[in-house]
Amino acid sequence: MSTVIYVRVSTTGQVLNGVSLENQIDRCNHYASMHQYAEPIVLADEGISGKSTNRPGFQSLLEMIKKKQVDNVIVYSLSRFARNIIDTVNTIEMMNKKGIGFHSITESIDTTSAVGRYFLFTLSALAQLEREQISERTKSVLQYKKSKGERIGSIPYGFSLAGDKKTLVENTEEQSVIQIIVESKLKQNFSYNDIISRLNSMKIKNRAGNDWHRSQVITLYKLHCQMNNK
Repeated sequence: MSTVIYVRVSTTGQVLNGVSLENQIDRCNHYASMHQYAEPIVLADEGISGKSTNRPGFQSLLEMIKKKQVDNVIVYSLSRFARNIIDTVNTIEMMNKKGIGFHSITESIDTTSAVGRYFLFTLSALAQLEREQISERTKSVLQYKKSKGERIGSIPYGFSLAGDKKTLVENTEEQSVIQIIVESKLKQNFSYNDIISRLNSMKIKNRAGNDWHRSQVITLYKLHCQMNNK
């Protein structure tokens, strides 16, 4: 019987949880040996999120499943296999229809039994629920910060951090540069290259202290127009 071990790790997972690729492979090999499965083939995805199935190792596994080139699939845990309940259920159902066993050693799941399949779907549902709750909490926090005028991500050009290191306030010097760009375009119909020439002639540098790029000028102009409905 042919056996495939599938392992995956993201940078965060490896550092925080200690489930390195080597650790997963060792545990899965031990499981395969205990159950007297054939020498396993190892498919691995390193530093890739489990939210999507668009992973090289996972896609290779799917091809083997579709072609019935494997009899058993062993993973360290469900979280290493997939994070989305739909992806998990669809893949396991495909294996079940082809008579391929799925084994998750951390959760002690063996889909060759009815009980194993039941626990698999239950645990997958819980994992999906947890991920969606985290996503909802993150969106809620970002929306709250935005409503309070607090920084989200990098500080946009034209603004600086207030003394509380959270709230954005207008940067007078950078706002004046934006006004030069906008007025040059709207009132004088300058091209973007002409605007860059004007800024260079005025010895005005971008935030990094370099000459302006066309893409930077275009972005600032369009953002200003969007914010002011021009």
